[in-house]
Amino acid sequence: MRARLLQAISFLCSLGLALFALFLPVYAFVPNLIERALHIGLAIPLIFLAGKKASSGWRWPLDVALTIAGLSLCGYVIADFQAILDQYGVVTGPLQTVMGLLMILIVLEAGRRMIRPILPTIALLFLLYALYGHHIPGYFGHVKYDLAQIVGMLYLTTGGIWGQLTGISANIIAIFVFMGAFVGETGGGTGFRLLSIRTAGRLRGGPAKVATVASAMFGTISGSASANVVTTGAFTIPMMKKMGFRPAFAAAVEAVASTGGQIMPPIMGAGAFIMAELTQTPYLKIAVAALFPALLYYFTCWVGIHFFAMRDGLRGLDAGELPAWRETLRASAFFAVPFIFLLALLILGYTPQYAAFWATISTLPLAFVSADWRWEGRAVLGKIGRAIKEGGPQVAMIASICACAQIIIAILSHTGLGVKISTTIVELSGGSLFLTLVLTMLTCIILGMEVPTTAAYIMAVIVAAPALIRLGVHPLAAHLFVFYFAILSAITPPVCGAVYIAAGMAGADWMETARYSLRLSYAAFLLPFVFVYDHSMLIIIDGGPIAILASVVRSTMAMVTLSAGFIGQFRGPLTWTGRCLLIVIGILWIVPHWAWDLLAVIGSAFVLLDRTRLYRRESSTGALSGSA
Repeated sequence: MRARLLQAISFLCSLGLALFALFLPVYAFVPNLIERALHIGLAIPLIFLAGKKASSGWRWPLDVALTIAGLSLCGYVIADFQAILDQYGVVTGPLQTVMGLLMILIVLEAGRRMIRPILPTIALLFLLYALYGHHIPGYFGHVKYDLAQIVGMLYLTTGGIWGQLTGISANIIAIFVFMGAFVGETGGGTGFRLLSIRTAGRLRGGPAKVATVASAMFGTISGSASANVVTTGAFTIPMMKKMGFRPAFAAAVEAVASTGGQIMPPIMGAGAFIMAELTQTPYLKIAVAALFPALLYYFTCWVGIHFFAMRDGLRGLDAGELPAWRETLRASAFFAVPFIFLLALLILGYTPQYAAFWATISTLPLAFVSADWRWEGRAVLGKIGRAIKEGGPQVAMIASICACAQIIIAILSHTGLGVKISTTIVELSGGSLFLTLVLTMLTCIILGMEVPTTAAYIMAVIVAAPALIRLGVHPLAAHLFVFYFAILSAITPPVCGAVYIAAGMAGADWMETARYSLRLSYAAFLLPFVFVYDHSMLIIIDGGPIAILASVVRSTMAMVTLSAGFIGQFRGPLTWTGRCLLIVIGILWIVPHWAWDLLAVIGSAFVLLDRTRLYRRESSTGALSGSA
């Protein structure tokens, strides 16, 4: 009985979130306070009653109490929003203080339930700083704030829990999450799979390259490395193992490829929408700027797979194992149609919400037919229902992240701590841009080890981006730098979520999988440094066609030579001398100066022509024999 009740509550809240996300941001005006409180209110039952850590044993009464309290507190904001706005964050009595404090605790618990405890723990530390920071002497101290002032600012204003990030979650991210769910459930997932197998299956190391293509395409709608691994890995990992790929290598390929889906236009991850708001840049421009770095990321992964396949003699799929072109093209329409709607409306200048709305609507006629275009009208409601059930919990998770992060952002702004931290970063680096970039990279990777990409990006960008901008980095390049490394934390040991999941699915050792992941993506870790120093790669910032082309050529050559050096394979198995030489050549290619480019060209020609001193006579068989 309880299970059925929870399923009904989960579906109704997911349906409410779907209707709210699809229609209200496009066709209705709702005051910010009401919109954001309603968004969080619909997410609360999904978090406390239907989440993975909810409603079991003795916790059932507590979950119910938290749900009722959360709904009541959100309802109060909705019902009395005008009076609350008139208060300007000043509480009117002890009752409002208690209500606000309870709402803060519910948000922290929601964050703990939906993601790892690190984000709410950091938020709690910031709360303690706001309350007791006036005791800290010197630069990092602040004026005294009592509990009522902090609670009023967080609960009764749009600068606290109901701030900009929560608004982005309600206005933009939610509709794209549901769009991705509808595309996947109405046949788009099948189209991704068939097209990737058809285009890459017969190439050397084909099954691994299929994983790269499939993850790049699926990542455009999922925006989650973990979801990408689970979805595409379900068919790519067994396929790779069947063709003789070592389980750890198969898992690494899927983890690296799935991680890049969050930077792959046109949709990218949820953090991209937050970036659009924080930088006041149209989302389409961000997608265009991120295009070449994303393509180079996947090119690097593809090249790494190719070199491993050459080294280990791995083959592609047989012709009989490939789907027919007719079948592939028919299935591809299921994701091509909504993507065409999305891109066309974005290019025409409509808002992302409006474009995503019509892209979602375009999937509904496709729900009436199967992947081979046979009528299956009876399955329509089931497909729509599954899309709603899939999208609701994802939206609830993002809502909990944004609300929790809003506490951190509000305190950083209210106490002036954000400016103090960014100033300290610049001072620690001695004004050196490179050292500041390295410090920022380490910060992003460390934060991203314990929280999802969106949360890691938010926490890092609010303190690191101002420091980079002060040193002359273009704001968009600074934000993309932070976003990129927040994403790469998913494959960076010791805490690498995508690697853990992929290794579990492949039955492989996670440490071995992590080593393969780093060898496939070492070169990709240099890409953010490239576009910070050479903005031409981002297209929209500066540089004409020649500068853009030169940047792309240099970066492509750098990724090839660096990957070859790290893996130890180019035209054949490399000696240690050959590996070191290729790594040096790759670094030379990165530097945007004609003299270094000339040296890189000479070095690359030497490696191509020399077949004796840089190459070993016999090759190893790493992936098949067991060496990592």
